Amino acid sequence: MIPDKNLYIVTSALRPVTGVWTPEQRFEQTIKTLQSIREKDSKAIILLTDSSVKEVPEADKQTISGFCNFYYDLTQNEDVKKLSSIGHSSMAETALLFHTLSHAKMQPFIKDCKRIFKFSGRSMLETDFNAEEHNIFGKYVFKKRIPTWMGQPQSGASHLLITRMFSFCPSLLDNYLEVLVKNFNLLNSLDTEHAHFVNIPKQHLVEFDKLHCFGWLSGGSIEHY
Repeated sequence: MIPDKNLYIVTSALRPVTGVWTPEQRFEQTIKTLQSIREKDSKAIILLTDSSVKEVPEADKQTISGFCNFYYDLTQNEDVKKLSSIGHSSMAETALLFHTLSHAKMQPFIKDCKRIFKFSGRSMLETDFNAEEHNIFGKYVFKKRIPTWMGQPQSGASHLLITRMFSFCPSLLDNYLEVLVKNFNLLNSLDTEHAHFVNIPKQHLVEFDKLHCFGWLSGGSIEHY
């Protein structure tokens, strides 16, 4: 059978220790994230993976599970829990992605996937988003690199790659797990977006001018990508 579905890994922190949004607002924004994926990609396999620090009410878990195919609760994973609780967001998301993808690669549904999207919770796909534009075999697709805001580039991080939304070919899954391990070793001095620029193999990188999505930032603003 030819793979014909896109897998969306939606990273979430419904109940974090940082940010200006209330738990109720974060919950509603995450629901809208899942709805926007389903509206734009009706055959999507949606996997929500959560790293909340504070306890998520069982009723919220049941509700949000109805909007996705799989709900991975990693709030008690020791790696994710420790890093989330002390506010190391880049490290926490790296650990979350590594554990999530390591588990997902062993599941039957991975054989149905032609593309894997990483999509941050509390984001929305815009009306002109087209998943087929990302369907490039053997490639990562990121938004066009941005020059570093650091005065002196560190570890080769002359630029950064936006990680709110990107995609990659399933043939690169093992490669991306290796990227996450390499990233983790840089996160004492860099954030995840600079680390991605350093470690994503450039021969496999395609850069788009626009990704056709926007996201609610933890500080309260909205940014388009």
